[in-house]
Amino acid sequence: MKYHATILIELKDGILDPQGRAVEGVLTGLGYRVENVRVGRVLELELEAASEPEARESALAIARALANPVMEVYALEALRPLQEVL
Repeated sequence: MKYHATILIELKDGILDPQGRAVEGVLTGLGYRVENVRVGRVLELELEAASEPEARESALAIARALANPVMEVYALEALRPLQEVL
């Protein structure tokens, strides 16, 4: 069965985020009242697995492989059978 996974990878608290600061500056310049903007990555992927627990473990393994454990944290934001997404 195919599953759709959404993975979020972002910098750990306390790690400087120059990209987030730049985005915050632009948004403030445009008149938006924002604070503490952080920039991360969102991965949307489809994967084949025999069961939801297997799909969850595969998605978490992918997140572990792509995140830098020194600077980043990751979370599996969503996992659904593919037909529910379409």
